[in-house]
Amino acid sequence: MVARMVARSLALAGALGVACVVGSGITPASASDYKFKLYNMTTQYTVNGFKTYEDGEWSANWLDETIKPGEYADMDWNSNEGDCVVPFRVSWIGYETEQYQVDWCKVSNIYLHDNGFTWD
Repeated sequence: MVARMVARSLALAGALGVACVVGSGITPASASDYKFKLYNMTTQYTVNGFKTYEDGEWSANWLDETIKPGEYADMDWNSNEGDCVVPFRVSWIGYETEQYQVDWCKVSNIYLHDNGFTWD
């Protein structure tokens, strides 16, 4: 479950203009390896960690590098098996870790904001 920072974008407008398709009724067996983009849409906070919770424990950090405001990372579970709803944690340089939950079978993008997150 190692994500690679394959592409970065400093243009916040580019992050907002990404076209997304959200499938309804997608099951883990038909998901496309749970690939998604993790966007840092904050004004000043740098992401230095991303972990998921499965089988009673938190994963290793998926990120090889930090994600600064306006940047994103391509993420991939490298699997299409497992539960659709899995908690995840985001850690920030100089700030507390925040925990969220989302339906991964429906996620194409996660947008981290100064206060919370959104997804599509």
